[in-house]
Amino acid sequence: MTGSGPSGDVTGQALFTHVAKYHARVAADTILGRERRADYRAIPRVIFADPEIAAVGLTAAQARNRGIDVASVEVDLPSTIARPWTYETNPRGTLGLLADRDRRTLVGTWAVAPLAGEWIHQAALAIRGEVPLATLRDQVAQFPTYAEAYLSGLERLDA
Repeated sequence: MTGSGPSGDVTGQALFTHVAKYHARVAADTILGRERRADYRAIPRVIFADPEIAAVGLTAAQARNRGIDVASVEVDLPSTIARPWTYETNPRGTLGLLADRDRRTLVGTWAVAPLAGEWIHQAALAIRGEVPLATLRDQVAQFPTYAEAYLSGLERLDA
C-alpha cells in the first residue's frame, strides 16, 4: 500500500501492515471462491523498541468487560528461564499471560523483552487455535530460548 495512511486501514480493524497482508490473502481466497472470513482474535501488536513490546489477544480489562473470568500471571524473564544470558549478558524482560478460567485457554499475552515480536507468535497461535492450557503446559520448549518463559508462566497460572 502507498500513501500517508496506515496499512490495514480499509476495514478499520487493526491498522497494521501485517493485517493488510492478511486482508489480501482473505480477499484472494474470496475471489477464488474459497470461503474465508477475517478473524481478529489474535492479531499480534509490536512496538519495535529496545526492548521490544509485544501483545496479542485481550487485555484484562477487555476480557472482564466480555464477562470472562480471568486468571493472570506475570513472570520475570531473568529469574524464570533456564539460561537468560543466551541473547544478552544482562537479561531483562517480563511476560504476562491471561487465561479464561472457564474455557481453560489463553485469551491474552504481552511481553517486554528482546525479540518479543518474534516469540509472541507462540501465544498468537495458542489464542487463535484455542489450544487448551493442558496442551500448552505439555509442550517441550527449545533450550535456551525466551519461549521457555511460557512454560513457567503457564505452570504458575491459576486456571
